[in-house]
Amino acid sequence: MTVLALAAFPHESAYLRGRHEVVTHEYRLVGEWLPYGSEALGPGPGARGIRAAAIVSGVLGAVGLFALTVWSMAFAYPFNSGGRPLFSWPAYIPAAVEFGAFTAAVGGLIWFFREGRLTRLHDAAFEFAEVARASQDRFVLAVACDGGEDANTVLAILANAGADHTRLVTP
Repeated sequence: MTVLALAAFPHESAYLRGRHEVVTHEYRLVGEWLPYGSEALGPGPGARGIRAAAIVSGVLGAVGLFALTVWSMAFAYPFNSGGRPLFSWPAYIPAAVEFGAFTAAVGGLIWFFREGRLTRLHDAAFEFAEVARASQDRFVLAVACDGGEDANTVLAILANAGADHTRLVTP
């Protein structure tokens, strides 16, 4: 049966020591809550994904609108105005660029919501008193443990790192 080891740290330095020890001993870090973003941790794993999502959605949006414009102007409804060719692509570029920028912003925003899990209205972690204090003045780690000995070892590691409160929780 899997249990969670919760540890609350009073300072960022103790939190970083505890996080380092958990990662070094190869335990599974389930959650971490901080009162502010820690620059020592670097950008999260979702930061690269947000950029990639914005680039991909922007390029797809621009190419899609350009293709739709070419198809509608040259094939679906050809209209010869003033002897111009049907495929006058320079006129299609500004709209495609603007739409590409718009779809890049929308794609990046959607990916941001997905990575931040902001679409969920309630998380079970909010029931823990430690997590409620994390938005004010605590740093909280949640580590998954498989058994009793494993859980006690994790609690000892976190307490040695400087946690002022540790406990086991069964999800």
